[in-house]
Amino acid sequence: MSFSVRNHTLELNGDAVEFVPTTNQGGAFRPQYLVLHYTAGMTGAGAVAWLAQPASQASAHLVIDRNGNVTQMVRFNRIAWHAGRSEWAGLEGMNRHSIGIELVNAGRLIKVGDTWQNWAGNVIPADQVVEAPHKHGNVVAGWHAYPAAQIKVALEVALALHSAYGFYDVVGHEDVSRGRRVDPGPAFPMLSFAARVLGRGD
Repeated sequence: MSFSVRNHTLELNGDAVEFVPTTNQGGAFRPQYLVLHYTAGMTGAGAVAWLAQPASQASAHLVIDRNGNVTQMVRFNRIAWHAGRSEWAGLEGMNRHSIGIELVNAGRLIKVGDTWQNWAGNVIPADQVVEAPHKHGNVVAGWHAYPAAQIKVALEVALALHSAYGFYDVVGHEDVSRGRRVDPGPAFPMLSFAARVLGRGD
């Protein structure tokens, strides 16, 4: 399996990945950063359907499902609406400076009796729950784990994007919108992921 970028679209083994266009996008830009998010939902199809609707007022360049399936929604040289009010490295409004990837993941969970649930009441199996504090807080909470297959594909995609655009950094929504967002959260191995993408070792 080999990802690459051609004409600002993602290809897998030489063929374009599934592309579901959204009107929720801005003008042309040159990406300098990669920002990772979670969808706070349970399925890739649901995330794509929502981001394709004008009413969502949101989008991402890519959605990566839990099984590793990838859907592109915005070409990489066009602005996607994924970061909102944000800043990083002296830049404000990271939509204008970054590619956004949405990872299908329920996110921060709620303990209801003996079960963990997401905001919509979906029960998350105990073996898919990580209990940890967020790096910007000290309260232990439950978080939906990221499957190995999803992380593997996300890394391969990020490496292909970095090869094409030469990112200055790879960060989370929680970093560029600190105090407002908490994704992708402590269940995602952000430090090692960013280090591998940028060639800084493990």
